[in-house]
Amino acid sequence: MPPLPLLALRYLAWLIGLRVLLGLMVQGFGLPNSLATGVILAAAPLTDIGMQAVKRAGRALVVADWAVIWGLCLSIFVAVQVILPAIFLAPMRAILADPAGLQQTGLIIAATGAMMVLFLWIGQRSVSGPGRAGN
Repeated sequence: MPPLPLLALRYLAWLIGLRVLLGLMVQGFGLPNSLATGVILAAAPLTDIGMQAVKRAGRALVVADWAVIWGLCLSIFVAVQVILPAIFLAPMRAILADPAGLQQTGLIIAATGAMMVLFLWIGQRSVSGPGRAGN
């Protein structure tokens, strides 16, 4: 199993860096700030995470290992994008208190989780190393 704290820190850096870059692009160049863009920007770093997991693993990773990595990244996403804003921002608490807002938030989390699986698979397939089955 690759070192999970390293993968978590790497994903957190990607998530925050891409979110800041998107904010600058929205403010500076008028790029649209859509929910789909946020989902893709949250999931795309898993390509790098998948590659790093394969390179740093000491053995072939099985589905349970990939599920742990996926769950780690999804929990970081939920913590940064939902839980922390709900703690510090009243508008986010209002969104989560409304059934329609809660449903939309759940849909975004589900879509991000599904996209994370896809990008994690792409990253795993992009590199060879001890973590990839069949090496």
